Formats: sequence, structure tokens, C-alpha cells
Amino acid sequence: MYDVILVPTDGSDAARRAGTYAINLAIETGATLHVVYVVDESAATLLFSSQPLSDMLKAFTEAGEQAVEEIVIAATEAGVEATTEIVRGIHINEAIVSAAERADADLIVMGTYGARGIEQVLGSTTTRVLSQSSIPVLAVPAEKRE
Repeated sequence: MYDVILVPTDGSDAARRAGTYAINLAIETGATLHVVYVVDESAATLLFSSQPLSDMLKAFTEAGEQAVEEIVIAATEAGVEATTEIVRGIHINEAIVSAAERADADLIVMGTYGARGIEQVLGSTTTRVLSQSSIPVLAVPAEKRE
């Protein structure tokens, strides 16, 4: 059913939960994971910082490496093959969709909100990916609801 599952991460609890769900799905289907982190180059992120641009981008890249590695370690421990990609983008949602297309992903599994805070209204990254992707998207809630 699925050969490649793309998992975008921002290091948040919601992304980790989606990563765990994707790993379990990969075990069931024999898929590999492609874990991606998008370095946010949007003006809103870059303009309101007192750090030099190069320092910010370096810090974002290091955070991305840590975030993808966390999911890769969990996948490897579960016996699931995983690849990683760190990309830069002004629009995170577009970068995620492009990464999924490049990876020839059959499914995108992502959390309903992440490090940017609770964005439960239209306009969240997940909502934008859902509306732009021709690849199916599975949105995993940040917390298990009782």
C-alpha cells in the first residue's frame, strides 16, 4: 500500500507523535520513512531576531538535524529504514509538499500542530499541506483524546 512515507518534523511533541504513528504504519506496510525538516526562511522568522542571519540559519539547521535524528533513531530501533532531508523554505507547507514529491512519497504523516504553537484555525501548516498536496496526508492529533 505504501512504499515511502514522508514525515515532516519540527522537533515538537506533535511531530514526534506523528513520527511514532508513521513508524508503526511503516512496520505494518513495509514502507520506508523519509523524515524532513524545513529551515524556516520566512521574513517573519528572520526579521524579528537580534541574531545575524547566518547564525540563525545555522541554529535552525542544527535543530533540524536533531529533530530528524530523533525520529530516525526510533525508526531504526523498530527495524524501519529511514532517510532524511533538511531543506530551506519561505513557505514551510510548500517545502513539505515538494519534499514529498521528490521522495516519491505515497503518504505524508504529520502532526496537527507543532513548534509554532497551537494553530487550530485555518492557516496552519498542516491545513495548507492538506490543501496543496496531491499525495494523501494523514493528520495525527498532538495528544490522544480520551
